[in-house]
Amino acid sequence: MKESNNRQFSWNICGHEKIVRFLQSAIIHSHLAQAYLFTGPSHLGKETVARKFIASLLCADQGKNLPCGECLNCRQLKNGLHPDFYVVGKEINLKTEKARKEIVIDQVRELKYKLQQATLFNGYKVALITEAQLMNASSANAILKILEEPTRKTVIIILADDISNLPLTILSRCQLLKFLPVPTLVIKSYLENSGAFNSDLLARQSHHCPGLALNFLNDQELAKSAKDNANNFFQALKADLNSRFTLVDKIINWDKDENVNIFLLNNLLEDWQLMIRDLVLIKSDNESLITNLKQLPELKNEVLTLDFPRIRAILAKISQAYDYSRHNINSKSILENLIINL
Repeated sequence: MKESNNRQFSWNICGHEKIVRFLQSAIIHSHLAQAYLFTGPSHLGKETVARKFIASLLCADQGKNLPCGECLNCRQLKNGLHPDFYVVGKEINLKTEKARKEIVIDQVRELKYKLQQATLFNGYKVALITEAQLMNASSANAILKILEEPTRKTVIIILADDISNLPLTILSRCQLLKFLPVPTLVIKSYLENSGAFNSDLLARQSHHCPGLALNFLNDQELAKSAKDNANNFFQALKADLNSRFTLVDKIINWDKDENVNIFLLNNLLEDWQLMIRDLVLIKSDNESLITNLKQLPELKNEVLTLDFPRIRAILAKISQAYDYSRHNINSKSILENLIINL
């Protein structure tokens, strides 16, 4: 994208044009906020945009193309070695060897200490806080202290899928940028330019999330998992009660780590929600808008047996399962409860 001083940016972002232009203009005119809060559902591209923004800020060659990708700063950043860039997110608990469910205060205290040190390259110090919705009360208060006492030439970028649980005092001290779903045609065009031969199908499957489209493109196992989830959805609807209990062990390859199980369960629920969406679209004569094209015959069969009240009831149960997954309820029990009541 060209700017008035002839600089160009090699960001290659799918969608979010206004946000991209805003951030690039901030770099060009040195009108940087001390803190940014990127919010929106997962897979929209929040972290992708953030990392391009960070790379452009830290690039040593502030010439016509940002980031250059070749200077020492760019190479160090790419390899995770840049001394003035810090990331805070979910970590592994060294005692249990499992991923933490929260961002804890010790992580934020360590970040504060690092930000108070002198920059090694005489440029910006940048902090990226991912999945900020997972901060507990103590870590959120510690982040607030950092925002209230900013250090010189420091930029903090906070990513959150949901800001409803973040303190208003944090929101008030950040430049809020809301990431919205990307039109299917924009994702399709982006995939075509990337050389994807099945761009239309991938764009539909992405449900307006570029990150999902790229994941499906680059990960055949993920695409297979989505197909299996769709097939399991149809089986669960048709099965009797005893068969549904058997399906619980078949649908998810349960792990010893409950965090992994919750991740797999949420992926399943997300895919099932898309199936429900497609059923509603077909039933309302909007077949051209469905996501799961490969499951069209099965979807049409289900439309004949499901009325709108039943569809709404199923969707409510899936939403309830999502809610349970956020409140430390056993993942297998959540799925059992859902399948019994479909």
